[in-house]
Amino acid sequence: MDGSDQAADRRRWGGKRAWVSGCGAALVALVVAAGVVIAGGEPAGIAAPYGCGTGGVHGTASTAPASDRPAPDGVADFDGDGHPDLALGSMGSVADGVGGGSIEVAYGAGDGTGIARCQYLTQDDPGIPGGNRDEAFFGTDVVARDFDGDGYTDLAASVFDWKPSVIIMWGSEDGLSRAARVPGTDGSHVAWGIDPILDEQLVGGDFDGDGHPDLVFGLGSGKGLLKGPFGRDGTPAATGAVPAPRRPAPDVRSANYGDLLAGDLDGDGIDDLVSFHDADTGPEVPWRERTRPVSYLHGGRDGFTQPEGIRLPDAGEGAIGDVDGDGYGDLVLSPRGGDASRSSVTVVYGSKTGPGERTTTVDRDTPGVPGEEPQDEDAVFTGLDTGDVNGDGYTDVVAGAPRWDVYGEPGPEQVLYLEGGPDGVSGAGARLFDGDELGAAPGGDADFGAAVGLTDLDGDSHADLVVTAPGGDTVDGVALLLPGTADGPSDAGVTRLSEDTFDDTEGLGLLMGGGEIAH
Repeated sequence: MDGSDQAADRRRWGGKRAWVSGCGAALVALVVAAGVVIAGGEPAGIAAPYGCGTGGVHGTASTAPASDRPAPDGVADFDGDGHPDLALGSMGSVADGVGGGSIEVAYGAGDGTGIARCQYLTQDDPGIPGGNRDEAFFGTDVVARDFDGDGYTDLAASVFDWKPSVIIMWGSEDGLSRAARVPGTDGSHVAWGIDPILDEQLVGGDFDGDGHPDLVFGLGSGKGLLKGPFGRDGTPAATGAVPAPRRPAPDVRSANYGDLLAGDLDGDGIDDLVSFHDADTGPEVPWRERTRPVSYLHGGRDGFTQPEGIRLPDAGEGAIGDVDGDGYGDLVLSPRGGDASRSSVTVVYGSKTGPGERTTTVDRDTPGVPGEEPQDEDAVFTGLDTGDVNGDGYTDVVAGAPRWDVYGEPGPEQVLYLEGGPDGVSGAGARLFDGDELGAAPGGDADFGAAVGLTDLDGDSHADLVVTAPGGDTVDGVALLLPGTADGPSDAGVTRLSEDTFDDTEGLGLLMGGGEIAH
């Protein structure tokens, strides 16, 4: 089997870790570090941010003027200058590593969606534990939080270097400047799971309600909960158990562990955990129709619990946000199987007793939603996020539909925007963004919408839309930043971040933003 055949085979797995280039650069997974590099008795520093567009050359560090106000709550600010920043996981190839993975960091300028500085991070950086190698997929999952409580946002990244692990890069006035591996991390243990070694997941939240950000890395592990605050050597304050979800149904013999979400679904001020699994329904079943069980774990001061009676619909992807403004986080899903439309979004509303009492589904037949139901088999929402774009106090939803399959038919690659409101999501104010029209790539070859994010990049109280189009062997990857306005995302004044913005090494195939957008 040659490299392209291997890539095609991996891509057929489906799920978040399906993104792959035809040359064997798979787009998703994890890496572990071999310890912090020491130089002169001190930990080596990460190469400093530089002026964007210099091809990833780590030259003289550049600086951006500081803001007189802090970045909005919940928004990454790695250098503490008050301008929100952006980090993308890009699991393509790196020097000496096919599928080695990289992270691209764009430091905000405070001027719309403008970018002041850039940073290109791989494990070949002397300040980051480990080293580039094939299929390490450094940075597949990226989580932005202040893990050590010093006022600067830090960045945690999943890694795989013979075993799954986590690396935290510490924020500072110079940006992300040092890094450490979290010691003693453990993989997931789900009795009914296939649990492939490259499918480990990482998610951040406050799962015990103590006010410090935590990480979950190991579903079903006795130490899968890594509690903050973290020491600068990566050591968590404590660890805790993360229960394995109950088998979703008797006929689910096994299931790939697919994704994790975190958010407060019952309004108690403590984040809950939602996990997705891809049931083994046979190789002939189309990916979008495979059973995707969704499980719920309630976070609490005494640990996670599994409430009886909460059953969530099967879904391929998800996000959490308060779309109806009632103070409870709502679970936004891309449904799978049964009568679900390929271009539908289902909201399972949160409540005092958790999610599940009320649901709403919006699709192309909903009044106000633009466009027609795609007639081909390769159009399906595989990326979701939530945020307040129009500034009305209600959380909005974006859903991306790329042509994910290496054998997929060319066609439209789109992102759908839905507004939240007092009754939740509806078709009112909905907008559709086409990758071809935004210059991602002609004919649906860019995987436009592979990852979508809503984050306020300029601090104007309007979340901006980030859309990645990782591309592949013949199409360069790009991330597009659409300004948020009172009317939703705007296709005027779009900022375009190309592969060459960060690294111009010939022939690598960066697959930029094919993993996650840091939250």
